[in-house]
Amino acid sequence: MSQNKDWFLENLVNTVNNSDIEIGITLQMDGFLVSGHIVNGRKYFDGFSGEFISETSVAFGNKEALENIREAFDKYASLYDGEASADDNGASFIHLEGARFFNTNGAPIPNNRGMWWRGRISEVSGFILGTLNAEVVED
Repeated sequence: MSQNKDWFLENLVNTVNNSDIEIGITLQMDGFLVSGHIVNGRKYFDGFSGEFISETSVAFGNKEALENIREAFDKYASLYDGEASADDNGASFIHLEGARFFNTNGAPIPNNRGMWWRGRISEVSGFILGTLNAEVVED
């Protein structure tokens, strides 16, 4: 294990990558809080692929091109099938579903919905279990 990564967070990510469980988490990264649910790599790439294709289908409109894109993302997702991790030396990336960034005034970014998010575990400064409420409280 790399000394730059939190071994405990890395173990949580490996547990999720080798199962169907999801864990609500809030990460501290570069002065921001990132809050969402840790999901396994397959679910991340399947979800990201679906959203990517949905967003680009208007531009492409070509069914063959869209199928090629889907197949490419499926190759990434298949790295997380079975007991083997996508990384030979343990998890390097954490995948979140419904991720939102929170700035210092507590307002979520984006404010309309959570997003698929992927980040390096080595960049996480700290974390707490549970997600932050995305509702903005008015004074």
